Amino acid sequence: MTEQEIANLVMMAMLLLLPIALGVMLSGRSRGNRYVLKWARGLAVATIVLAVAYDLAGAVFLLRAEPRAGQPSWLPPPGAVDDPSFYLPIGVGAFVAGLGLLVAATRARHRLGPS
Repeated sequence: MTEQEIANLVMMAMLLLLPIALGVMLSGRSRGNRYVLKWARGLAVATIVLAVAYDLAGAVFLLRAEPRAGQPSWLPPPGAVDDPSFYLPIGVGAFVAGLGLLVAATRARHRLGPS
């Protein structure tokens, strides 16, 4: 697998986990099932971890693509063409959405009371 394929796979996993976690959270909240809400929290945490990893990897590749000292700024740095493309706003949006799902699932589980 190339670096671009790995970046795309992480982005796809992030974007697929969000609606699944939302559906699980809504299902668990409507039925009052604490076990299902635990799964929703786990999916939200997994989404947050993937979003942070995606953004950190994107930031590392951006820093690597900075021109070196003494290199003309109009020339791309060597090796920057081979770097994968990252869409950092998607990672930030997935992080915020995952954080919102985590808070909502935790609140729903708290409102159910002690098991």
